[in-house]
Amino acid sequence: MRLAHSFAAVSIVGFALACADDSPTTTLEPFALETQQEGGQTASATAGLHWTIPPSAFGFPVDNRLTIAALRSDGDVRGRFVYEQAFLGNTFLFEGPITCLGVYDGFRAKTGGPVEKSNDPDVPVGTFIWWHVHDNGEGSGAAPDQATLPGLGDEAGNEAFCASPNRPLGRLWDTQGNAQVRALSAP
Repeated sequence: MRLAHSFAAVSIVGFALACADDSPTTTLEPFALETQQEGGQTASATAGLHWTIPPSAFGFPVDNRLTIAALRSDGDVRGRFVYEQAFLGNTFLFEGPITCLGVYDGFRAKTGGPVEKSNDPDVPVGTFIWWHVHDNGEGSGAAPDQATLPGLGDEAGNEAFCASPNRPLGRLWDTQGNAQVRALSAP
């Protein structure tokens, strides 16, 4: 039997479960996205987050880094994501465009899109990946921003995820870094 060393295995197990420095790695440098208010802009979400899941969850630590920049304007969504997960000597990297963005309660962003680059054979190019990110405020008195492990599926699942105001089914993890979620009108 093959020991589950893939990102997909950790992600699925993490979804079923109800650090280092806080700066992104060079691979995950935040990318620019024009988010100045423009006609028709309804929402934006940016994040540069890092979190380590302790060994008590999976039997080994799981390091996660997520960078997203997403903008919804005139009904169109654009942006990019880069996600890196490392455990048991393996590092998996996923990159692609943001194709869905839902913002709820003024601080929760649901975002995702198709994987364009993957080094994990269990998550091939074309798989859709999505996250739930919470912007818990700014400053030293604010609670840490939070993120879920990603969900995986097809385009219909990705769109349904972003369109639903439901709170996360999986666990929200406290992160280092910063998330900025803005809603100028309903999703």
